[in-house]
Amino acid sequence: MNATAKSGGALTRLLISERVVVPAIILNAMALIVLASVEEGSPVARAAMAVDYACVLFFVLEAALKVSVRSWAGYWASGWNRFDLIIIVLSAPALLTPVVDLHELSVLLVLRLGRLFRLFRLLRFIPNRDHLVAGVCRSLKASVGIVLGLMLLNLILALGATFLFGRFAPEHFGNPALSLYSLFRVFTLEGWYEFPDLLAARAAHPLWAVLARLYFLGSVLAGGVVGLSLANAVFVDEMMMDNNSDLEKKVDALQEEIRSLKTLLIAESARAATPPARGDLDERRARVGGKAAAE
Repeated sequence: MNATAKSGGALTRLLISERVVVPAIILNAMALIVLASVEEGSPVARAAMAVDYACVLFFVLEAALKVSVRSWAGYWASGWNRFDLIIIVLSAPALLTPVVDLHELSVLLVLRLGRLFRLFRLLRFIPNRDHLVAGVCRSLKASVGIVLGLMLLNLILALGATFLFGRFAPEHFGNPALSLYSLFRVFTLEGWYEFPDLLAARAAHPLWAVLARLYFLGSVLAGGVVGLSLANAVFVDEMMMDNNSDLEKKVDALQEEIRSLKTLLIAESARAATPPARGDLDERRARVGGKAAAE
């Protein structure tokens, strides 16, 4: 009985260990690549679907085993376990594939994308992941103000483009929603020059062409060059904050040691410069005289 319990416990630990979970995730990723590459309904696609379905069942079993080993409270206490559970829930619609034809329910077809979320589980096996996640969270918090500022700038410029150029290029600036997307493209510096060239070709007066070029040139400089560069600089600086903090601590410790050494040297110098007292001088002379008499 004890041997059976021990073997069962060893099997459970093996199934929830990283040396089994990581290959399962990689195998699932390969199955998804095959599913996206071959014709649906082919023998290869059916085999890949079977592998994908088996991986889903394994991940559900893994979560159940972890709960049985660590209890629900112990399982839920881990942030990575909560992350895994969310991924499993999002990918659960894949379990309906044998009994429900998602093609018949076009609205639910998007739920098939849930299987892609399982690939995010590889994030938990990245070395120094906690340090990386903390850096990303800290960077996002520091960038909130800049992101909000860029969103406000995008809104202002988008409304201005709608009022000024909506009649000339309604497919890009016909309403605020289209203008927001178009100005976001301008901020990314991706083909920003196409908009003023299009407006210049469609405008009825040459002054509109000049205005369009100046407007989008200013948008590129304000949102693309200055805004995004500033956001990127803040994000990278916050990501490197841990390294800077360690360096600052080492410098502070070195400065403290230097101050202690300087204080010690000043005290020794003051002691050496102070003339000996009369009693100390007589005592030294007596010791010297006694030594000479002994010789």
